[in-house]
Amino acid sequence: MAEGRIPVGLQLYSIRGVIDADVPGSLKQLADMGYEGVEFAGTYGLAADELRSMLDAAGLKAAGAHVGIPDLEGDALAQTVETYKTLGTNRLIIPGADLDQLDETIRRINAVLPGLTALGACTGFHNHTAEFDVVDGMTKYDKIFAETPEEFLVQLDIGWATAAGQDIPALLTKYANRLPTVHIKEFNPDDDTAVVGEGSVDWPTVMTQLESETVVEWYIVEQEQYAVGPMESVKGCIDNIRKMGR
Repeated sequence: MAEGRIPVGLQLYSIRGVIDADVPGSLKQLADMGYEGVEFAGTYGLAADELRSMLDAAGLKAAGAHVGIPDLEGDALAQTVETYKTLGTNRLIIPGADLDQLDETIRRINAVLPGLTALGACTGFHNHTAEFDVVDGMTKYDKIFAETPEEFLVQLDIGWATAAGQDIPALLTKYANRLPTVHIKEFNPDDDTAVVGEGSVDWPTVMTQLESETVVEWYIVEQEQYAVGPMESVKGCIDNIRKMGR
């Protein structure tokens, strides 16, 4: 279903502690590595137009942003959407939420959707492992997406889902039409610092399914722990992805 080669972006949380000190330099380094875009995790205290200029200067696109539910509610919504539209994206993914009060979380999600749609933006949900806990015969993950409309996007983090023992091909099939971005994160039970391609995920098979069966538009690398520096780690990720022919 996806058309052509899928571009590779980086979730900028991966280089937290580095990018804050030099945003334009960090973005240029990512572009030089071969990344084509970024997914934001904050704006580093910069005005949106200034940050957009840095993004453009590096030749990178905005693949999306991670934005908490409070930034999508009430008076905050319009400013949040304006900021990220200036950066070049209308895709505002919730990176996690209160799973202990899941019904209330789902209510809040559904409540923000009309306002987002009216402003020409969209949202979705990014998982860790706790979303796959089972309650009343259903994972919390499935409950979230069963009780939200199709326009509420799935951003499957493959590393965390693998860590939770999930059947990745089955998840990709189930949510194929709600999955424009996917987090490419490795899982290695013996090494939390493993980069993409150095763990237990069968990436070529996963990517072939993504490209043939889903609406995926971006692969978004995320690296949370490092055996070497953050920049060296994310370079290792994209180098290995390129070796896979992606």
